[in-house]
Amino acid sequence: MTAAALRAGWFDRIARFAASRAAIVLVSAWAFGEALVLPVVPDVVLALLALAAPRRAGTLLAAVIAGAVAGSLVLAVATTLAPQAVDAMLRALPAIDDATFETVAASLAEGVTGFVQVGAGPPLKVYTTEWVEAGGGPIALVAGVVLNRLTRIGPIVLVAAVAGWLIPAWLRRHERVVLVGYVVAWTVFYALYWS
Repeated sequence: MTAAALRAGWFDRIARFAASRAAIVLVSAWAFGEALVLPVVPDVVLALLALAAPRRAGTLLAAVIAGAVAGSLVLAVATTLAPQAVDAMLRALPAIDDATFETVAASLAEGVTGFVQVGAGPPLKVYTTEWVEAGGGPIALVAGVVLNRLTRIGPIVLVAAVAGWLIPAWLRRHERVVLVGYVVAWTVFYALYWS
């Protein structure tokens, strides 16, 4: 590691990571896992990467969408083969209960547009299982997953990228405060969401 790299701040390190293949692998693997069983959304890392490296936001969002589609297809097959086991697995996760399934089922009564979700709400994995159990096909599921990730994660990434584009110097000057605030905000969000 060079002396310049050692002196670089956290945001510069995050930006370098965002430009790497490892970042693409991380966000797509996280999205894949979240589509199956992980209770934490990939936005947690994706928004930070977009904030530090706004030019990479689109590529990283595309990687998240690809991972979510792959994970949802795997979950769809599992739901077809072992619906009770998948249902039990999902109900063991935080913030997933009967009301979650009812909300998603009502939303999906509209068809693929029922996948649209702005802001916090039911996890993608519940949309996937409800879609399959209602007899929805795989091509429409892929379209629904893409729609869900664009409407649910897209705005967060857009806001982070715009902030990273407009105020990069301020972010780097106050990076410790920004990073601590970022961690605290996500911690509070999940504490409230899971309770």
